[in-house]
Amino acid sequence: MPIFEFRCHSCNQEFEKLVFWTDPEVECPHCGQAKVEKLMSACAAKVGQKYTAASSGSKSSCTGCAATSCSTCG
Repeated sequence: MPIFEFRCHSCNQEFEKLVFWTDPEVECPHCGQAKVEKLMSACAAKVGQKYTAASSGSKSSCTGCAATSCSTCG
């Protein structure tokens, strides 16, 4: 699913939005401004019966633990 994370330049709020290629530009749901930046997001994939987390540029040793936040990874 193409769910992306964004940060609004006007109100500095972060939000997620399901975006398709045919959608018009993304607007902030908090203030309605279209000046937003797409954030780098961690992704996860299910391999067999286990979820594996991955993050671009991360030096984490994450192996897909059951934590609710990647801040617990080293």
